[in-house]
Amino acid sequence: MFTWKNKQGVQSDEGFALQFVGRFAAEYREGSKVMEVEIEDGFLDGKPAVNVSRAAFRSWRDDSSTLPPDDQIRIADNFRRACEFQGLSVVFD
Repeated sequence: MFTWKNKQGVQSDEGFALQFVGRFAAEYREGSKVMEVEIEDGFLDGKPAVNVSRAAFRSWRDDSSTLPPDDQIRIADNFRRACEFQGLSVVFD
């Protein structure tokens, strides 16, 4: 379940949060770990959407090691669900 943190961010009861921090940037958080995600505005079927590369979910800020593929998929799915709660579709490039 999601709750609004503010006008640009949501928190999940699963322990992650998504905050839009600029026109082309979002922050995904799990505990003390932060991932900076580059985004672009877009549309999907005439509705607001966020365009993002799957490569955006490869590593945490301040940690250059690449996350395992299963973690990348899980985080991308969490990102999508958080966006959908906010009324945004996600288009993965």
